[in-house]
Amino acid sequence: MMELTIPDQSSLLGDLAALDSWLAALGVPSRSTDRIHQLVRLLTELKPQSAGAGVKITTEQRRAYMYALAELIEFHQIYTQLRTEDPHVLRPKLLRALSGTLDPADESISNSVGRNTTFELALAAEWRRAGVSVMIGEPDLKVMFDQQEFLVECKRPFDWSGVSRGMKDANRQLKKNGARPRHGAAKGVIAISLSRVIASGEQIFFADTMSDKVKLQGIIERSVEANRWRWSNSVRIDDSIAAVLFHLTLPADIGGGDHFALLSFSNVYQASRDPRPLVLLNQAMEPLYRESTPRLMKVHPPDLSSHSGPLR
Repeated sequence: MMELTIPDQSSLLGDLAALDSWLAALGVPSRSTDRIHQLVRLLTELKPQSAGAGVKITTEQRRAYMYALAELIEFHQIYTQLRTEDPHVLRPKLLRALSGTLDPADESISNSVGRNTTFELALAAEWRRAGVSVMIGEPDLKVMFDQQEFLVECKRPFDWSGVSRGMKDANRQLKKNGARPRHGAAKGVIAISLSRVIASGEQIFFADTMSDKVKLQGIIERSVEANRWRWSNSVRIDDSIAAVLFHLTLPADIGGGDHFALLSFSNVYQASRDPRPLVLLNQAMEPLYRESTPRLMKVHPPDLSSHSGPLR
């Protein structure tokens, strides 16, 4: 698990002020209508007028604010961790990542390519931030650890039926790109984002303290177990696939509006009969599982009078 957070909103907006020059250097047209620029404008419009002053906003504005903040923090991580990538590799992915609807709740399959690509880049940035050796390209990601290569295909389905289809597609793509069952060969990892399946751009994680964040991991586990039947007999995975990774990212309200955090969880399940590749993969990912010191930011105090659970 990781907490993708920054000291304060002003720092985030200040760093993203360099976005246009970065995109220009990569040869990516910067447009005021692209998704990231629209999110920056939304965040600026909802920003408190003075430091520490609570601003009354509606429940819908609170949701829009928290999701805009979450997506911009994610993009900030991409900018921070991947800005030295080969422009020929990063440019086409950024062109896709900047597309899509302003509000994730309005997203459809036909306009989801922007956030689908952002999932790939955000996962790469998250892993690189934790010290994992990760490359972007085709397949989506490559990880090298202790002379073992892992090929990663990322899928971001809209529902549990889409999870099954995504696993089938990723399985086929990984084998096409060189994942093999023999010992020492490249092994595949299927990375499935559950953010759209579980949250749909509408759910927020509520917790009294940061120690409650482990409940989010339980949400992934229960959801996966309840839906495992959908793919257990229809997706044929052999020893060329080391693991299936289920990932969930959600904006979190901590302490009744006192703080904001973007929580990111990955649950990894063994796919191959040979446990050795998964052991190596877990060693590579070990920094992701460490407790990090929370660096949280103040957000608008929401009205929690109708709150009745960890997700809302």
